[in-house]
Amino acid sequence: MAFTKLADVNRPKHVVESILSSIQDGTLKAGERLPSEAKLAELTGVGRTSVREALAALRLMGVVETRVGAGSYIATPSDGTSTLPHAASEIAEAISKSSEAVQLQEARAVFESGMVLLTAARWEESKADRFLTLLSGMDEAAQAERYEDYIQLHREFHLALAQATENAVVEATELSFLESMDHEGWRDMERQSYLPNRRDYLTNSADEHREIFEAVQCRDGARASTLIHDHYARHEEDN
Repeated sequence: MAFTKLADVNRPKHVVESILSSIQDGTLKAGERLPSEAKLAELTGVGRTSVREALAALRLMGVVETRVGAGSYIATPSDGTSTLPHAASEIAEAISKSSEAVQLQEARAVFESGMVLLTAARWEESKADRFLTLLSGMDEAAQAERYEDYIQLHREFHLALAQATENAVVEATELSFLESMDHEGWRDMERQSYLPNRRDYLTNSADEHREIFEAVQCRDGARASTLIHDHYARHEEDN
């Protein structure tokens, strides 16, 4: 099946159904690398946000897997067979979850890129001990592959950045983001794509957070903001 451009308003659903159809007719096979987000957007006539939501939904359905630094691939089930979901309700549910996860990630990137400018501007060295303790814990959890511990420390680090602004509204907004991350769709996406349970990925994440802290500690808000942006944008890069 050739990919077709969209006339329908449900853009992520169009991409999901195009990929499922291509698997079904043999155009795409298990283990095969998918085109980049940009190419999928071109082939299907949708924006890259819709492509990301579609890929996220396909990960939730177990159809696609993301390999860090290598792109997205058609998953190969352990029994060697191909299991394709066709129920409209299953596709709609996965898209709903993935859309919320993608939008949350985008909103956090926008908010925290600005937040750390204020964190750096109001930095006092008395705040450093808390960050150093969190970073040490993140390093240890990453090396030992204690995933749940790492996730908790990771969230505490971002909350600490908000609290270091000394602005109650900023802190409350960050807390609302963190509470949203308890959503089932987010937890699935975090484990499968944004922060997979792999030592190399966790240690890279810990290193990124240390760089953010060091920029804030030097009162270099512009660098801290860029690092936060890159931290969130990493999973969107084409491979």
